[in-house]
Amino acid sequence: MIFKFGKRINYLVLNTNFVTLEYKYSIMSQEVKPTQGPNKTKKKSKEKAPWWFDLQVKDLVKPFIIKRMQLLSAGALVLALLAGGFYTWENYLREPTGEEFVNEIVDAAGGMDTWRSIEHGQFTRTHNLYADNGEMLRTTEETFYFKRGKEGLKLQIKSVGDDNSEVLVGKDLEGFWATKDNQAVDPMTAAKDEGMMCDSKFCDPQCASSMAFFRFSMPFKLKDKGVNASLASTGLNLAELNLLGGSGEEPTLLDISYNEGVGKDKWRFYVDPKDNLIHKMEYYNVSDKGETRPEEIYWTDHKTVDGITFSHRWTRYWPNGKVMDEYLYSDVNLDSELPDGFFNRRSGSTIVEL
Repeated sequence: MIFKFGKRINYLVLNTNFVTLEYKYSIMSQEVKPTQGPNKTKKKSKEKAPWWFDLQVKDLVKPFIIKRMQLLSAGALVLALLAGGFYTWENYLREPTGEEFVNEIVDAAGGMDTWRSIEHGQFTRTHNLYADNGEMLRTTEETFYFKRGKEGLKLQIKSVGDDNSEVLVGKDLEGFWATKDNQAVDPMTAAKDEGMMCDSKFCDPQCASSMAFFRFSMPFKLKDKGVNASLASTGLNLAELNLLGGSGEEPTLLDISYNEGVGKDKWRFYVDPKDNLIHKMEYYNVSDKGETRPEEIYWTDHKTVDGITFSHRWTRYWPNGKVMDEYLYSDVNLDSELPDGFFNRRSGSTIVEL
């Protein structure tokens, strides 16, 4: 019995060991046996985490995931919208500064490069003066000859009045000179008789003529140093808009003043937004006594000559709407070269012909 019992115990032990070995083998088989085929396992081992994996952060307070890329995209979109809005405002919606607007009307008139390239030329200006009832009082025809250089502006005026007398007024190194019908005359008296003098005590025989050329040079003179430009509103009525002779739209008003020591007069220019050309000028002259005397001139009939676009008709009106006077420009030549000695003093009947 004992032996048999021992054999049974040995059998149980062997049997138990077999079960244990089988259990271990089963576990090892589960650990070693691949869940996928060799090709799939090898392929999966080469796969990497997506590039946006590290761009995810987990909110520890709320159970949702915020992607950093979404924040970056939103930020880029906001910056793009701001940049686009600034560009639109700067180039299409923002009203230009006074200086920028001066550049626009200078470009519309031909540009500074074109104006600076003009060294000499001539033009004729016919002045018709009317009474307040419309009757013509006087007609004067003036021809302006000019030359610009290192010595400054040289100017000579030939005036022909109703009596067909011809008066020349000029200036050289010795001073002012004048002739009437080829005979030497006093330049101050001749200039006054021809209406070339202003009423200032500082006026000289070419004062009014210099101012006329200064106005003819607009808007290029607005680029001079010491000029202050600003924009303002107009509030013109329909009748005033019709006098401008432009597109009929509300003009842009340009106010001009000067730095102290440069000038004390003030100017206002009404500029058509369609063509950026001056269609009305207001001049506020300060007299010797400090009085401000306004003057308004309507500029119409714009034409381009030798690359420069300007008004060929300047008109002033009486309070009743009748024309007070008008200046008509003709025979404009900004490319004519004047001969040497043209601006020299005339003596007797010696006239230098063109």
